[in-house]
Amino acid sequence: MRIDCDNVWLTQERRVRVLYLSEVQWLSQVSRKHQMIRRFPRDWEILFISPINSNKDENSFREREVRVPARVRYVSIPLPKPDSSIPPIRFFTKFLTTLSRRTVLRAVETFRPDVVVCSYIWTAPFVSDIQKMGIPVIYDCNDLHPQFYPCCREEAEGMFRMMASEVDEIVTSSEHLRDECGRGLLIGNGVDLDTFTGKQETPIPEVIAESRLADCEDLLIYVGSIDGRLDFGILRRVLEVVTERGRRTGLILSGRIFDSARSEKEALEQAFPDSVLFTGRIEYARLPLVMSSAVVGIAPFVMTPLTEAINPNKLYMYAAMDLNVVSTPFSDEVRRHDGDIYIASDPSEFASAVEKAIGDDERRRSLREKIALPNSWDRRAEEFTRVLSGLKRAG
Repeated sequence: MRIDCDNVWLTQERRVRVLYLSEVQWLSQVSRKHQMIRRFPRDWEILFISPINSNKDENSFREREVRVPARVRYVSIPLPKPDSSIPPIRFFTKFLTTLSRRTVLRAVETFRPDVVVCSYIWTAPFVSDIQKMGIPVIYDCNDLHPQFYPCCREEAEGMFRMMASEVDEIVTSSEHLRDECGRGLLIGNGVDLDTFTGKQETPIPEVIAESRLADCEDLLIYVGSIDGRLDFGILRRVLEVVTERGRRTGLILSGRIFDSARSEKEALEQAFPDSVLFTGRIEYARLPLVMSSAVVGIAPFVMTPLTEAINPNKLYMYAAMDLNVVSTPFSDEVRRHDGDIYIASDPSEFASAVEKAIGDDERRRSLREKIALPNSWDRRAEEFTRVLSGLKRAG
């Protein structure tokens, strides 16, 4: 495979060229990298090199929406996830990794980046080759990446450690990740304040109006992936409690439903058919409309090493939309807001906190200023831009 980047880019010189080695799934999510790159200076050029995504519904190489600048380009490499569920792919992984290395280095030679950003740990063996070309490499560590490869955890841990030790700089999205890496700069996650502008006085969205929750007086909402990180015991207890309230109350869960949570999701629907609604994915631009129907946003994550590393975007989204927040204390970024948001560890405490949060208008009014405004993606991108500008190779 040959990447002829010279034919992709305009001929005039640009101030900074950034090459990303990162998985991109912008059809199903608006990720940290998406929020960052669309806020980079207008004269910057960005090339994404991403492993092949075999799921067509997660097509990585279409511009997800008009907000993705035209100056961003995507190229795929034959690098499947090493713990793929397809045995032939796992068998050929080492061969494909060798082929991918050649593809990546060819892209570096032709695109001539000023700095390379990695967030895909399986490209760790390529780091030293890139550095030998005189190009600095930064690791954008936004998750505890080895946890995502249960079939080859030990090998993934080795890649993570190699990446953390060899790159020129590390940026982490949470304090726990910085501790795991052993060094680095903390640039957290945030919220798109232009999209999440506070409650909107609009008709009830169809997804709610056409459901059994249409007549609810109070709505709770969870926004994010429906997967093994969710504590379904807490969700069940919350629904048990709110269904006994004098006011009709329902729970909306908006996000992609993963196989790891499908049986729990179906059990919850069977137990509370009139009080819970799984909407599936909601278009990013429409999320504020759905969230405007709610009064409380929840984050009932289990407490594990994986969730300890999370700096939750949903916390800032809820605050920007004037929703009271109830969360388990799963990470430092959540615990530091104790007092502004409700924090509870077990199902009964969590359900009790939800009841209090529903009617707490005083606390709700302060959250956008206290939590959302200081954590805008504009501010985070500015911080990241300064790091990249300071790291880029001379000349």
